[in-house]
Amino acid sequence: MEPHAYYQRIIDLNRDAGRPFFHQLTPAAARAQLRETLAAAPVPPDLPPLAGVEDIAIPGPHGALPARVYVPHDPAGGTLVYFHSGGWVIGDLVSGENTCRRLAGWARCRVVSVEYGKAPELPFPGPLDDAWAAVLWAKAEFGGPLLVGGESAGGNLAAACAIRARDEGGPALAGQWLAYPVTDHDFETGSYRAVGDRNWLLSTADMRWFWDHYCPAGVDRNAPLLSPLRVASAAGLPPAMVVVAQLDPLRDEGLAYAVKLAADGVPVVTRCDPAMIHGYLAAATAIPAAGEAVRESARWMRARLDAGG
Repeated sequence: MEPHAYYQRIIDLNRDAGRPFFHQLTPAAARAQLRETLAAAPVPPDLPPLAGVEDIAIPGPHGALPARVYVPHDPAGGTLVYFHSGGWVIGDLVSGENTCRRLAGWARCRVVSVEYGKAPELPFPGPLDDAWAAVLWAKAEFGGPLLVGGESAGGNLAAACAIRARDEGGPALAGQWLAYPVTDHDFETGSYRAVGDRNWLLSTADMRWFWDHYCPAGVDRNAPLLSPLRVASAAGLPPAMVVVAQLDPLRDEGLAYAVKLAADGVPVVTRCDPAMIHGYLAAATAIPAAGEAVRESARWMRARLDAGG
């Protein structure tokens, strides 16, 4: 199977322009390239209206953390703490802007998007400690039911925060939303072997580059807070929704984590969309399946928040 035509066109344009891959760049250059890409993207016409969007700073263990709070027009209660994608190396509040707006409006909950510190300047466990500080802050600041969630490396941080919440005595989480999450450091899964060298916006070489910056030599990548799939038991973790793309190198580790959660008694909803590639929720306007994936995610979030945990 080949990628959806929308993404195939982007892949072709990048190739024809000689656009470098992440692993061919320095972290600074990769960040600049992503910022340029996001700045050039048009604002989707179908974003739900919100009551407010506010940039704030959250106290963190390594200094203030930039964050953006999205408030829906008709809130039904609860908060999602969201962590953006970018391999722990690139990305910022803009990376998840449209997805956060959609989730806030459609789930009718507050969304707090957190810009955690980046590797290699701040390797593991620095970004995770930032993420955990944001979770604790959100619970203290807003009360009520609380979700954690994120995309890719942000999904990894969300899953790790859920493990910390269980193992360190709270706060109780209503759920964890994991979109194409990094859950392991195994580059030999079926999905890595099938599509990792196709360079469909994310490759095996890119993921090795991200991992090497986040976890330099001497760091045990088997630690569950780095590779949640390797947690001894998932029992007691919060309910999860795991969203993956069929043509994503990370597909199999995301599905494996969903299986592990379910096997240990955690309620799990899993969605895998065909012809989609890594990061496809960003195409929610252009691709119906991507839009429905975000809407289903919002429905799941609302149900979890209404259940209260």
